[in-house]
Amino acid sequence: MKDAWEDVFSVDYEGLEEKLGFHFNDKALLIQALVHSSYVNENPLFPLDNNERLEFLGDAVLDFLVGDYLYHRFPEMREGDLTWFRASLVKGETLASFARKLGLGKFLLMGRGEEEGGGRERSTILGSAFEALVGALYLDKGLEAVRRFLEPFIEPELEHILREASKMDPKSHLQEMSQEWLGITPVYKTLKEKGPDHAKTFTVAVFIGDKIYGRGQGNSKHQASIEAAKAALRTLHRKMADDPSWRLPRRVRLALLEVLRHLKGIRRWAIAGSTASALSGLPITPHDIDIITDKKGARAISRRLEEFVILPLDWRENEQYASHFAQFKVEGVKVELMGDLRVKKDKTILRFNYWADVKEMPFGNSRVRVVPPEFQLVANLLIKGKEERAR
Repeated sequence: MKDAWEDVFSVDYEGLEEKLGFHFNDKALLIQALVHSSYVNENPLFPLDNNERLEFLGDAVLDFLVGDYLYHRFPEMREGDLTWFRASLVKGETLASFARKLGLGKFLLMGRGEEEGGGRERSTILGSAFEALVGALYLDKGLEAVRRFLEPFIEPELEHILREASKMDPKSHLQEMSQEWLGITPVYKTLKEKGPDHAKTFTVAVFIGDKIYGRGQGNSKHQASIEAAKAALRTLHRKMADDPSWRLPRRVRLALLEVLRHLKGIRRWAIAGSTASALSGLPITPHDIDIITDKKGARAISRRLEEFVILPLDWRENEQYASHFAQFKVEGVKVELMGDLRVKKDKTILRFNYWADVKEMPFGNSRVRVVPPEFQLVANLLIKGKEERAR
């Protein structure tokens, strides 16, 4: 414990507060925002939790404030473009650059192994710490204080994004959007050539995955591919406006894409919780991913996701649940796996085979199995502490 407190007192929190332009009323919030999970793992008696809960809160606050900023800054902009700009402003690399401007790395408390591995400069850690700092500032000073804190970061970054976007041709813009949101690089294929050699007309299609997103015609393959890219961008914007899955936070969407890639070929599972509700069209902003399966499925999935593991698969139970449980972190998003889930209610154990009766929802270029909202409603009514969520 002595070493842990020595670590705390060695950090120049007042210097950081000067950079922030705010002095925290509750210093514990500021300290907690800077505590990486590896530090708590190495110092189990440390009295504060790690910064992951504050990161969760800060992520939601950032989404709201950046969305509000863009909504008023660009009153004529379409939803799809607003979504793209917001994603560009709150993505991990952007937040890590904000953290570097504050010199946030030197203020972090982290485990010795993480530090020796270059953790203080790792973008994922810095981006998460910036989100946690936003969450702490929101709790200590309120929404308007966070808005004032963010504006000096957002406006210059937005101007940079606008400059880069203006230089970007349609093909580059499409590639960036497709890779950001679908994790796939577009492919162009010539479908048709028509006319004499001196006056040919080309028809080109752009594929994202195995689907055509746009077609274009031109007097050269290059011109036809540009027209195809323009058509594909219009398709993407329509999908972003109409498909609930496009409203998932960017990190959750990328994490789910990564999970789906790893689970290819495994059938007995489904997405549950807030992500399933959002995919079903409910007005919920998820920040994590829950996977429901049976015992055999849990073993298979945990092997596929082994590189992301935080908590290895084991039978675990508490007052409310029992299941084969594992926890992973994919693209900075917490993923929880539950096999053979049992809910304890009034001395009765209820077993839910959610994965056995699921619906498939569109997700990017594919489909994803989700637990229907009515099943989740029943479960929430039965689980202590979630009754209000069901209502």
